[in-house]
This record gives sequence, structure tokens and C-alpha cells, in this order.
Amino acid sequence: MSMMLALFVLAISCNMPGSKKNAAESDSNATATGEVKTPFPDVIEIEHIAQNPEGIEFDKNDNTFLLSSLNAMPILKVNLDGTYKPFTSGEPFPMSTAGLQVDYERNRLLVAAFNDAELMDNDPDTKGAAHLRIYNLATGVMEKDVKLSSLVPDGHAYFANDVAIDHAGNAYVTDWYAGVVYKVDVEGNPSVFARNETGIKSGFNGIDFHPDGYLLVSLVGVSDKGLYTDYGLVRIPIDDPKSAKVVNFLNEGFTGFDGMVVSSNGHVVGVTNSGTMPGGNTLIEISSEDGWESAKVVNSKSITPSTTVVITPDGQNYVINQDFTNRTPENWKIEHIKF
Repeated sequence: MSMMLALFVLAISCNMPGSKKNAAESDSNATATGEVKTPFPDVIEIEHIAQNPEGIEFDKNDNTFLLSSLNAMPILKVNLDGTYKPFTSGEPFPMSTAGLQVDYERNRLLVAAFNDAELMDNDPDTKGAAHLRIYNLATGVMEKDVKLSSLVPDGHAYFANDVAIDHAGNAYVTDWYAGVVYKVDVEGNPSVFARNETGIKSGFNGIDFHPDGYLLVSLVGVSDKGLYTDYGLVRIPIDDPKSAKVVNFLNEGFTGFDGMVVSSNGHVVGVTNSGTMPGGNTLIEISSEDGWESAKVVNSKSITPSTTVVITPDGQNYVINQDFTNRTPENWKIEHIKF
């Protein structure tokens, strides 16, 4: 999730423009039986909308990408040809959104939401807020709005950054600024699950659940120039968060993660977006042979500045381009990255 956001003052517009063409017209390749199939492109161009996305997910139910919005606009549903429509609704008030997580078993879309306006108002008395917003995956209507930041009253600020779910449907939300991971059970009851006690002076950022029963969570700090400072990867067992350990890297090439995801082969693929430093904009694949006590870099590729990655059901890596240099851009790219 976003590492240079502290340098980026948003010019928020809450008006939703229309898509560049009707989404109903987006399906172009019909088969003889009437089934519509659109090939997965290398680049998906999204035009004429100030979405300002930070997170990306893929919905295999209808082969669409979902994009969050730093500009506090609805989650956007994007077809493979670049047509789109606003998807989420029913919120009592708008919030900026970052990480996304689809929960197919429970028909949910989980969204890490925060109050960016307060984070950017230069008022020391306002600290933002962290929420988990839960939507119906089929309709986009909000079903729960869980406030998290009130669980950490001593936090210097709050920024819900990313979200993951375990086998039981419990959600885990990183708060990059408060330095905690929240847990929200399937009934919507929140608690503080873990605090950063690793000695790495940075906040929890990207997160995903490993099917062997633990969370893998990135730790990263950013300088006032937008460059990564302290960073690492933490393994947190869901049944014993106090036994969290920093993953030991056996080779060079790991430069910290913003967004990250556990792939179907058990590897982790993540994005580094550390400004203009060498290797600063990179997609990295890492693997482990000992249950993530240690890891090594197995693939790395320079990319256009991006915040995070999603892996499609057939194993393809797609990143959402985002460099934070323009406050109100209206054109975006989802890019296929091959190692």
C-alpha cells in the first residue's frame, strides 16, 4: 500500500464521471454459443476518472478488476477492455480507501478505509481514522462499517492500509501509522491482534494470509524524500501473534514491500515503490523452504511506479500504476508484468 502518500496532498473531487463508454458495450468477443470472452490484455487503460487508486483486486466471478480510491470515491469495477463503473454504495460518509480483499466464500469485499483529509490538514489535533468496510461482493452495497482506530487511543495517527482474511473469515487490517494489526471476526467484532515489537522502526503495511496458518506482513518506513528507510517482512502465527518473527533473507535483492500477495505456489509477490533509488520501482518474487523462517529472492523486475499487485486465477501478475506526482490525474493503467 501507498508509501509516498505522506508527500502527496490530495485534491479530492467527489463527483463520479461516467466511463469512457457504456460498460454494457464492453464485451467484444462473442463465441458461436453466445458466450462472451475477452482476452487478458498486457495493459488496461482507464480514462477520464480521478480515481487515484492505491489498491487492486480481481473478481473471478465476472473477470473484473477492483480499484480503491485515495480520493474517497467509490470502489471502481474495471472490465478487461478498460470500461468501468462505480461499484460500492451505502456508506454513511466517504472515506479514502487503500487495500482490498475478496472473500468468495462469504460473498464479501473487504476494504481498508481511512480519513485522508485529516492526515493532510496539518492540524496536530486531528489524527485520521482507520475503518474496515465490508461490502456485498455481488451488489457492492456496504454491509458493515467497523471503526478500528478507537482501539488504539494512543496512536499518533491512523491509516488503515491493507487487509487479508484467514480460513475462518477473520479479517486482519494493517494500520501503517498506528503500528498495529487489527483483527475483525466474521460478526464484525474488532480487536488489536498484533503490535510492532520487532525493533524495526516502521509501520505494518502490506499483508496476506498463508494457508499454513500465519500472516506475512511487510514493515516499511519512508523518509521525507519518499525513499524507503527501515523495512522487513514479519511472520505472525494467527494462533500466537506474540511469537512473531522477522523473516531472514538469505540473498540480496529484497528492498521492502508496499502491496504484496501470497501466490498459489506459496511464493510472495510484492511491489517496491521507493522513489527514485536504484531498484526503487520493482516487482519482486520471494520464496521460502522453511515455513518463512527465512526467504530468498527468486525473481525481480523493474516496473512503472506502482503501489501493489494482484494475481489472477491463472497466475498472472497485474500492478496498478501510481507515482503520486499528479494530484488529480484522470488516466490510469493496470499493467501485466511477466518475470
